[in-house]
Amino acid sequence: MASPTPPIPVEILDATTVNIHGEPIAVPPGVDPGQAVMSYLQLEAANVGHPISACIDDRRYGITATLTINPDGTASAGTPANAPAPQQALEPTPARTTEHPLEAVQCLAAQGHLGAAIDHADRYLLQLSTDPALGPEHPDTLEAAETRAHLAWLLRDFPYAYRTWSWIAAAWHDRVGPCPRNNHAHDHNQCRHTMVTTRNAAAAWWQLPVAEGAATGQNVLNLLERNSGVPNTRAAQDIRTRLRELTAQKA
Repeated sequence: MASPTPPIPVEILDATTVNIHGEPIAVPPGVDPGQAVMSYLQLEAANVGHPISACIDDRRYGITATLTINPDGTASAGTPANAPAPQQALEPTPARTTEHPLEAVQCLAAQGHLGAAIDHADRYLLQLSTDPALGPEHPDTLEAAETRAHLAWLLRDFPYAYRTWSWIAAAWHDRVGPCPRNNHAHDHNQCRHTMVTTRNAAAAWWQLPVAEGAATGQNVLNLLERNSGVPNTRAAQDIRTRLRELTAQKA
């Protein structure tokens, strides 16, 4: 009998740093990271159409817990008894004999050299975008763009981060299409790229100046609904409320 799908790894490092599936997600200021995690997991469960489990390592308090999240948004302790079997094991990443360009970017950023990291990322992104064999919507290009968007977030360049994550999220959706929630044979790994970048675009939108936030509010709502396939999510409701506030301030 096949073993159940392993729990999704979730790390809460501090009030603004959360990793899910080994990838960072943006936590808007003023939002508890635990709430951001649950919103993400509820959306993922709704997208795949069956219960999922998550192993949450909250480094703030030294607490580890395993939760089941159902497609209707409810959650309980432990793993789901009817979790589907994994469809395909991920291939191990081969060892690189030379440093990958994004590794150099990440190393510079970790050392605090954000300007140099951005220069490297921009050159690499331009190289990939203009390569006839790749182009702007190739997965390698989108991966480089995600790194560039994270650098913009670190520098609080939220307009750049919003525009870049919005473009990446739309590109991933165009590339892989809507996520078939009830198709257990589907490889949902690529769908996660759409979900993560959509959520990051929404988080960056919250940080935009009043005029730009009011002007782009409907765009981010359209992106959320199109990419999630779920109308009127809690995230969309919150954005509508904020958009009304921004529109009133702008007036």
